[in-house]
Amino acid sequence: MPAEEFTDVFTRRLLSLAGSTTELLEERLGCRLRLRVTAQSTAAAPPSTPGRVPGGSRRFREPHADGPYLVRHSELVGPRGLVVSRNLVTGRLPGDPRLAGAVTGRTVPLGISAAVRRAAPRRVPLEIALCPWPGSPSAVSAVRRAYLLSLADEAPLYVEERFNPAVVPSARAARVPHGCAR
Repeated sequence: MPAEEFTDVFTRRLLSLAGSTTELLEERLGCRLRLRVTAQSTAAAPPSTPGRVPGGSRRFREPHADGPYLVRHSELVGPRGLVVSRNLVTGRLPGDPRLAGAVTGRTVPLGISAAVRRAAPRRVPLEIALCPWPGSPSAVSAVRRAYLLSLADEAPLYVEERFNPAVVPSARAARVPHGCAR
């Protein structure tokens, strides 16, 4: 779904963003967010079909198919314990040790860490969708975006971000069927 369908200006801005999600969320909340890694592992092969992007049907090439495969779940958390986003990063672990450290670090969010290492992160949008958010009423969905993140010349990483609807509103504009005038 296009970012323009959301009624909240901040939500549209966040979903169209090519830069740091963390920095924009911190600007909105007026506070520093901390990273909490909830699970992280590496394996010799992806947990799903090779070349398939989790959560989507698009395929991408993995030029460094011999490296370890990362699966990382993390959260961005506010000062009072508010979970602002839940994130998934999967893909081949970068061969460059500095970038591998940015991707697996437990204190600095990925986008900020990669930028500090001058990795020139590039994002290729894949999908914007709605999904459940734990603890929210079933009528209130969370916004989810997925993209491929390229760091320097490394294989792209699949990144999925789910945003707390109390911070990133998920309301969308009503759609008018084609052919109907109001």
